[in-house]
Amino acid sequence: MKKRNEKSPEYPGGSRRDFIKSPAALAAGSLLLPPVLGNLAPEAKAQANGNAVTIAPVFYPLDHFKPEIDLAGKLAVVTGASRGNGRAVAEALSALGVDVIGTSRNPAGVPNPPAYPLLELDIADQASVLAFVGALVAHPLFQRHGHVDILGNNAGRFVIGEIVPLPPTDFSSYLAQRDLGLRTVYFGHVMMTNVILPLMPQQGYARIIFTTSIAAYTTGAALPALGESFVDAYNSGKFALRVYANNLDTALRTAGSNIRVSTVNPYAMNTALAQYPHPVYTQPVNGSGLSTTDPVFNQFTTALIQLLANGLPPSMVGDTYAQLLQMNEPVRNVVVGSPREPLATQGGNALVEQELDAENAISAVPFKPGK
Repeated sequence: MKKRNEKSPEYPGGSRRDFIKSPAALAAGSLLLPPVLGNLAPEAKAQANGNAVTIAPVFYPLDHFKPEIDLAGKLAVVTGASRGNGRAVAEALSALGVDVIGTSRNPAGVPNPPAYPLLELDIADQASVLAFVGALVAHPLFQRHGHVDILGNNAGRFVIGEIVPLPPTDFSSYLAQRDLGLRTVYFGHVMMTNVILPLMPQQGYARIIFTTSIAAYTTGAALPALGESFVDAYNSGKFALRVYANNLDTALRTAGSNIRVSTVNPYAMNTALAQYPHPVYTQPVNGSGLSTTDPVFNQFTTALIQLLANGLPPSMVGDTYAQLLQMNEPVRNVVVGSPREPLATQGGNALVEQELDAENAISAVPFKPGK
């Protein structure tokens, strides 16, 4: 039996890691294929061909929507509202007459600041979360309302890196960065929810929405082009956040609360989420967010930035929030995307469908066609 790193005919010249970093392998598994990541999941597509299950997403925002609730005069807290999806959410709510208090890790450094106030908040830092509550209750907008009607748990960062740390990654740094990533993507939202819940009305209207991701429905393991997804921690955090949100909704309903909870799961959005220095990197990168020793990581990161640069407009997330918040009984989980071109391509519909099919094919409890 061959040892793990012994040379083999499958990977001449070294280990599998050496092989997938070779020029030939990089070309064969390239992410940079038209239109953006069109062939990211060739193996996923092959698996899906033998699977008769078909997904049937209901894309938001809905084309024909009739509001049931007037949001004018309500107070919303939207985290991560200085740019991207969070800013789109805050602006969509402001246009409906909602008083918005946004958050940012560095409000003073936000270019082209929004019309609504931004309070400092790092959801990954418990001390920052607690300090935010103090600043919130002291703010004139909160004092005018006396409570928070809407909590938009939107803040987030990509968590990117090799699943097994390669030299020169320091193991302690690897662990610390993964911990930071999961606190940012998951546990920070749990903290925020629990400190804001006591400030929400006990009667009448109250809503909590989490910006999760289509990644909350996948592991990334069914995308084999580069041997790994590089975003396992991110996907794990988003999955955990969806589980938390859905269970929170059930718990609140069971307790007789008026608060309703939903998750918004966008496809690829046109944001700067993948651009340096925004992600949490679990391996060393330079001032451009690239590795000096890991070309496979660089290929993935470059393709991810390109995918988002060609993604859907964040206004679609804002409009989706607005629709859910105007429903008497909001849908618990929705996706943001479109079945029509050019948005279907920009949202990466084919890529998402291939991955979901492939995930089903390797599931311990796969869905099968009904008899």
